[in-house]
Amino acid sequence: MKSLYTNLFPLLAAASLVAGQTAKLGQWDFVGHSGVSTMHGILSPGTNKVLFIERVELATEVTINGKPTYTVEYDLDTNTIRPLTTISNTFCSAGGYLMNGTVMNLGGAESAQEVNQGFNKIRTFEPCNDGKCDWMANNIDLSVLRWYPTVEQLADGTLFILGGANKGVAVNEPKTNVPSYELFPPRGKGGSYPIDFLTETLPYNLYPSVHLLPDSNLFIMANTKSIIFDTKTFTKKTDLPEIPGPPRHYPLTGGSIILPLDPANNYEPEILVCGGADQLTANAKGENTCGRIRPLSKNPTWDMEEMPFGRLMPDIALLSNGDVMILNGCLKGTAGFGKGTDPVLTPIMYNPSAKKGARMTQLQPSYIPRMYHSIAFTVPSGQLLVSGSNPNKNPTGEGPYPTDFRVELFTAPFHFTGQPQPWIKQAPAEIKYGQNFEIELVTYSEKPKIFVNILNSGFVTHSSHMSQRQIWLESELKADKLSLKAPPNGGVAPPGPYLMFVVDNGVPSKAVWIMLGGK
Repeated sequence: MKSLYTNLFPLLAAASLVAGQTAKLGQWDFVGHSGVSTMHGILSPGTNKVLFIERVELATEVTINGKPTYTVEYDLDTNTIRPLTTISNTFCSAGGYLMNGTVMNLGGAESAQEVNQGFNKIRTFEPCNDGKCDWMANNIDLSVLRWYPTVEQLADGTLFILGGANKGVAVNEPKTNVPSYELFPPRGKGGSYPIDFLTETLPYNLYPSVHLLPDSNLFIMANTKSIIFDTKTFTKKTDLPEIPGPPRHYPLTGGSIILPLDPANNYEPEILVCGGADQLTANAKGENTCGRIRPLSKNPTWDMEEMPFGRLMPDIALLSNGDVMILNGCLKGTAGFGKGTDPVLTPIMYNPSAKKGARMTQLQPSYIPRMYHSIAFTVPSGQLLVSGSNPNKNPTGEGPYPTDFRVELFTAPFHFTGQPQPWIKQAPAEIKYGQNFEIELVTYSEKPKIFVNILNSGFVTHSSHMSQRQIWLESELKADKLSLKAPPNGGVAPPGPYLMFVVDNGVPSKAVWIMLGGK
């Protein structure tokens, strides 16, 4: 028996080492195949499913009645796909939610493979759990052609649709630029309206960054410039300082988010922008700086810090505990087919509340290059879904970075503390602004330290996380019930579907869906 136990010691030590590394660095798990190239992704509200959307191309592995299709519903419980109908070409489109939870996908590209053009098309999806829902063509078109537009939900639930090009381009230029915005649902006579900012920021203004501020106005950024845009007058309100460093938008693509909003500091907004590239050549270096700005402060300035390495085409995703993940992309080149090299495999976890210089932690590297057309966002389990990589104009299984159909879940280190996840036993399906409400909660810690947030993981494509948003709620624990207060208004949290997470001593629960809106 002595020799048996002796032989086990190395195995036990190795297992202990792996467990220790997982607790420190997190864990990657391959869970399934997407069937289509996942260059666009969004959660299907009220379900444990995800919608994957790709462009019309030869890479699809999915058919309906023998014909190729380019969009699927991915079930996170079974890791299986259900083919959906392709209404029009969704390549380089945008999207978000209406306040009732309807999924919107709009804009796109030219007709291809017997599929109609999608430049000015709007497609809707009503979530379901019975396997019968599908994409539908909306009876209203966009007023102009939009390729690479951005969508952001306004305080009243209206979708603000901004910018783009009127055809596919490598770099935007005056004859392709679409320097306008429009609203959905349309107001009055509808139509699009000019915005000079998108002329001033040429040529790097495709997929501009747009974030709703708690005062109901918009932070808009393209190239290196940013403004505050008034949503009552729909005019520029304030010019903000230019961010130091190179351009941050396509094809020198960086990423941006609005950091979690907290009632403890009166929901003061702060924008984080990271990555990009320094020139429009194959030798461009991925930018290693991040900038933070408080756009509503008396003297807004960019506070700069450095990542451990540069990153072009990053995904910046909010996590279930309020931290931020910076991942995917590459070290060299520009965005576009075949233009990026040297993938960055190591994700960075960014703690917004830590002191400057101590915010970034390198985590477990992935083994899959996630290059152009990759996505990442938090799902109801509290894990991060990561998929995609379609850097080839005519995708095949060849080349250094072929189109990738693998779906992964990344489990962050805070899931491996040894403390079980808290459990939301019961919660209301709907809440109203400023409402006091209760949820039933099961916790497993000896001294619960509870925080609660609601999260919109956004519509994700091309390093743009449209309408991604996280809000901490006022809370008080009483026995097994947790008293909460909903956000005060639509500027803080636009109406619509959110994931609600309870975080106990840093460990998040699985989420429940909750609808926010009304008074």
